[in-house]
Amino acid sequence: MGAGDGMRIIDSDVHPWINGDIEGLLPYLGMAWRRRFEGRTRLPDHPLRPPLAGATSIRGDARPPGGGAGGSDPAYMAEDLLDRYGIEHAVLSSIQAGKLATLPNTEEAVVLARAFNDFFLNEWLSVDSRYKLAACVAPHDPLEAAKEIRRIGSEEGVVAIFLPLLNTLMGNRRYYPIYEAAQEFGLPILIHPTGTEGGFQTSVAFAGGVPSTYIERHTVFPEVAMGNLASLVFEGVFARFPGLKLVMAEFGYGWVPHVLWRMDQNWREFRREVPWIDREPSGYVLDRVRFTTQPAEEPEKEEYLLQILEMIHADRTLIFSTDYPHWDNDVPKSTFRSVPEPTRQRIFYDNAAELFGLRTPAEV
Repeated sequence: MGAGDGMRIIDSDVHPWINGDIEGLLPYLGMAWRRRFEGRTRLPDHPLRPPLAGATSIRGDARPPGGGAGGSDPAYMAEDLLDRYGIEHAVLSSIQAGKLATLPNTEEAVVLARAFNDFFLNEWLSVDSRYKLAACVAPHDPLEAAKEIRRIGSEEGVVAIFLPLLNTLMGNRRYYPIYEAAQEFGLPILIHPTGTEGGFQTSVAFAGGVPSTYIERHTVFPEVAMGNLASLVFEGVFARFPGLKLVMAEFGYGWVPHVLWRMDQNWREFRREVPWIDREPSGYVLDRVRFTTQPAEEPEKEEYLLQILEMIHADRTLIFSTDYPHWDNDVPKSTFRSVPEPTRQRIFYDNAAELFGLRTPAEV
């Protein structure tokens, strides 16, 4: 059991690390590609990094005893995170893979995405069956991304597709091949800040301009989620792909009520502009979109949090995450302590089990 109180737990957002970055992927690249990356050991990084956490934003105490960066040893992470908190499953999404959004070269992005997936399948999922993978695809070439989904979509332990975002909203039809393949395999699309936003020509831009400090960037990450959620709904992606689901990881959730209300109001007033939307936009979101708990937002009063959770129907839409091993991660014992037990169990386990297909045969 988890959290010391009988709570079952699925951690929906955990970040493994590859020592050496591209250098660590070399065994999963062909010889010609190894030569291509000679002298380039790391993917580009944003100059504005967390000021309290060092170059990688990873906690120092998450470093494995044998050396390497925090989050780089699957056996140690299993002990330090899964065993410690009784976590039954942990969904891995690689922030390093997310940095593919910085690459202007499509062929590089495609081959590296494949290498990332092979690395985690072979060196993480084989170590502990509790690890599950949000496999990365390169959005630069949606047809190649769809091929990658079909290559690994039926692999044991692959439960989602991590889509690093370029500066094109997700409702754009260029992404349709990715959505079609994900729907085919019953895999939700997962999006997550990559640390590249606002720093590269190919990466997502922030509204209004370029932030000048890390604290600004971290505060306005929800902008990315808001814009893409409206795009997905009003461009008709959820109507076109009725089996597609989406995880918005680490973008928060306090903004969700406002956006749902605004979308519904505008749809009632301007629905002639989007004849393919045949019901209130909030219905699509509540049915098809899930938000992670980390970073857990803490209003001034506990009652405000409970009101927010009620407004977003958290018993359907919210899934627990730690963000381990990052500096601002949340742990089960201190998250949502005031939330009623039935809702808390939905958030910590049931919603994710249903989304990722992780229920045991006895539970189905």
